[in-house]
Formats: sequence, structure tokens, C-alpha cells
Amino acid sequence: MLCYSCGKQKNELHPKKSVIMDGVQLFMCQVCIDLKHEPRWVIILGGRQKGPESVREYIIKRLYTGKTISAEELIA
Repeated sequence: MLCYSCGKQKNELHPKKSVIMDGVQLFMCQVCIDLKHEPRWVIILGGRQKGPESVREYIIKRLYTGKTISAEELIA
């Protein structure tokens, strides 16, 4: 199975509720949970729905895996 956050294949994933988007259930590896990561796509969707300020900390501290999230992605 693939971790929703890092996308790596893991033998064991844990269910975790998204901090950014209410009601979204994620399946993540323990490493991503310990690092307090959120999936990149959740950060982008959360930023679009609630505004960029709501995901500012995740972007600045880079609490996700993947390429840098641009302002265009948040307002598209």
C-alpha cells in the first residue's frame, strides 16, 4: 500500500484524520505521522478552500513531500 503523504510503498499504514480538512481520512506511514506531514494535495485543496493563510505553516516549514507548492496552485 502507498502512503498518502510520501507516496512510498509501506507494509503498514495508519488511519489519520487530516488536520487541514475536516472529515478527510488519510492512510499514512508512521514516519510521515511523526513528522506531522500532510499530503501535498490536501495542503493545496485546504489552501484553496480556506485561504492560503490556513496552510501557511505547512508550506513554510515544508511539512509535505514533493515539489514546492506555488502561489498559483493555491489560487487556481
